[in-house]
Amino acid sequence: MSEGDAVAPAPTLVRVRQIGFGTPVTWLRLGWKDLRRQPAASLFYGIAIAVTGAVILGVTAGFPYLFAAAITGFMLVAPMLAAGLYELSRRYLAGEPAKLVDSMLAWRRNPSGLVGFALLSILAGTAWQVASVVIVALFYKGPALTPMAMMIEILINPQHYLLFFVYMCAGGLLAALVFAVSVVSMPMLVDRRCDLLTALATSVNAVAENPLPLALWAMILMLLTGLGFATLLLGMIIILPWLGHASFHAYKDLVE
Repeated sequence: MSEGDAVAPAPTLVRVRQIGFGTPVTWLRLGWKDLRRQPAASLFYGIAIAVTGAVILGVTAGFPYLFAAAITGFMLVAPMLAAGLYELSRRYLAGEPAKLVDSMLAWRRNPSGLVGFALLSILAGTAWQVASVVIVALFYKGPALTPMAMMIEILINPQHYLLFFVYMCAGGLLAALVFAVSVVSMPMLVDRRCDLLTALATSVNAVAENPLPLALWAMILMLLTGLGFATLLLGMIIILPWLGHASFHAYKDLVE
């Protein structure tokens, strides 16, 4: 190789920290503090996300095979919708102006990485929609019902327990995979000018180094998001901004 030939530098691995089991509770406290700094700005995103969820569920309400998948698929793409919340928290920590219009420009900080993550999220949501239709078509043997009636039928009728088991296993596996690659990657892409693969690898590494604390964090996210759905998405107006801010603090604790 001649002296003038360029050699591509090896990718720099971003170091992650180990945290205590109860640290996710601290993230919730810090997230709530950020939510109270400028409630109007944070709740704007809560309303936008809740309306998006309502539209998705409204479109799929007449399609039993898609309704349940729409609920879980919405949870898969939620991190993408919270970019503005991450930007608000970033600005609070950096002591920078943190107006709503500033947070809306978060995508300009790392456009290629954030667009790549958005496409990956859409792909994951689409894959789950297809998988959901296939699972229900293969295993559901009952009568055609409305979405809610079908969900109740699957839960209470023993002949559908295999469907329930397969559906939950498939959904849980995909959700765990998405959580592993996204728990810190989206806030990281907002905070740093890094590439998508670096952010995804860092996220997986953070989970590998902190399996129990992040399992607790995943459970908290699932329970609070479930509460938001149980309130007909009204609770999402507060819950999702709260979790969005908390997720940024999770990233800051986990990544050096």
